[in-house]
Amino acid sequence: MDQLEKINARMRVLLLCQAAGFFFWQAAGGVAQTDSLPQAFSGPGLMVSLSGFGLWLVSISLYFLDARRAHKLFGYDVINDEWARDVRRRAAEAAFWVITVSTVLAMTISNFGVDGGLLLKLLTGVTVSSFFVATVFYDRRGDTAEDTHA
Repeated sequence: MDQLEKINARMRVLLLCQAAGFFFWQAAGGVAQTDSLPQAFSGPGLMVSLSGFGLWLVSISLYFLDARRAHKLFGYDVINDEWARDVRRRAAEAAFWVITVSTVLAMTISNFGVDGGLLLKLLTGVTVSSFFVATVFYDRRGDTAEDTHA
């Protein structure tokens, strides 16, 4: 099972890469498109956004390839077994609280003249990324001796 633990650890890193990539894709895209910020931010914002999209796309592809490899090698469904469903449920609950607090903050910030499109992009990036980060936080499969034998 040592190889399965390595695959799972790599999948956690890939989820964090997905979180970072998605956040930068959305947030920098909002910066590139907003009229609230100086035009000088548009070009760099677009470049960071495209880089974030690339990171997200590559990391999600590698994530699913690793999941497939785990299933082929061990007959082990690391994406849709009972453990993974419980982790996703807990991560979705955490992301719910992040989106709730972030929405209240965004609504407050919008009162000071910040562009709503930019805030929407930031909210999207934060909430989706928080789900990925929470998934990594709650997925402790294989971290203890009893998990590896269960």
